[in-house]
Amino acid sequence: MSPFVCSTRVGMRNLIILLWNSYLQAYNLVRGASGVGEGKGPYISYHDGFLSRDQWANFLPNADRISLDSHPYLCFGPQSSAAMSTYATTPCSSWGGSVNTSMAAFGLTNAGEFSNAVTDCGLWVNGVGQGTRYDGTYTAGTWPNVGNCNQWTNWQNYDAGIKSDIQNFAMSSMDALQVRIFFIWVFTWIH
Repeated sequence: MSPFVCSTRVGMRNLIILLWNSYLQAYNLVRGASGVGEGKGPYISYHDGFLSRDQWANFLPNADRISLDSHPYLCFGPQSSAAMSTYATTPCSSWGGSVNTSMAAFGLTNAGEFSNAVTDCGLWVNGVGQGTRYDGTYTAGTWPNVGNCNQWTNWQNYDAGIKSDIQNFAMSSMDALQVRIFFIWVFTWIH
């Protein structure tokens, strides 16, 4: 029997303890090799494991140069047909408070990934052939049909208004998340 099978809250708690123990072990390895203190080794960034940020309060208190990495998205939750302009303050109301609380209770908290998407209409966002929540075709559950994804996927037809609304959403996201990492991915074939 696999130790990672869990069907109860107790099982989930055990998985969280395993995660935290592995993070502690990684911390000890990195700091053992690099030393402790300014100028000695990198920051160690821990993904939040998709747990709420408040569950990380007091994790490794007084640890040297660690950060909590989260990947907040709106597009994987409930879908809405609301205009993009209505989302301008959503990042602040959805994420701002928990980021502030985490910065005080945990320490450096960053967003390693986030998106301007407010729906899951992107091509293969949920996996190839898995559908979308927005149009009710997502195969992993039952979702109401909110609308047709064409308005979101026909980016070539975005007018100045929708572009401005997306920019406002992006700026609000950056304000709410405060510390963010911008990844540039370069893929190449190695032969």
